[in-house]
Amino acid sequence: MKKSTKAALAAVGAGVLLTGGATTLAFWSDSATVGASTLTAGTLTLGEADCSAWILDANEDAPGETATLLVPGDVATKTCTFDIDATGDHLRADLAAVGAVTSGGLADDVVVSTAFEVDGETVTSITEDDAPEVLTSTVTVTFPYGDAVDNDSQGESVSLTDYVVTATQVHSDTPVAPVAP
Repeated sequence: MKKSTKAALAAVGAGVLLTGGATTLAFWSDSATVGASTLTAGTLTLGEADCSAWILDANEDAPGETATLLVPGDVATKTCTFDIDATGDHLRADLAAVGAVTSGGLADDVVVSTAFEVDGETVTSITEDDAPEVLTSTVTVTFPYGDAVDNDSQGESVSLTDYVVTATQVHSDTPVAPVAP
């Protein structure tokens, strides 16, 4: 018999022996159960708005009175409060006021702005630490005094649409690695 044939038969025989022995190969393994758990979503709500009338802020004889007829130089404010309900382990929500679009003859003459406060501090966002505090939203309408206003504005009015205060939850776009227990 040729050497190459003997070598081939020996290789086949060794392969059969190894294959047959593979079923007897032992290795270790184990398993463990991860217990069931429940995660609950937090909350973010603003309570019903409680609003004042439009109040004059001017340094004239009638500050604090209800604004009915504006004159150049007046600043009128409407203050609304909302109860904050915010729960979560790291909740953050940006604040905004949507709406308050003006129309009418004075629309181009007035400036409308909104500001927010929690516990006397000016804020642009809230967190779960702000609950159960009160969010104060102040809308200001400024009727400037001076050259910007002419006699054509007399007797004109401005209408403001409803404005909606929003608290929109935001989250970092950067993925955060899990924290080991």
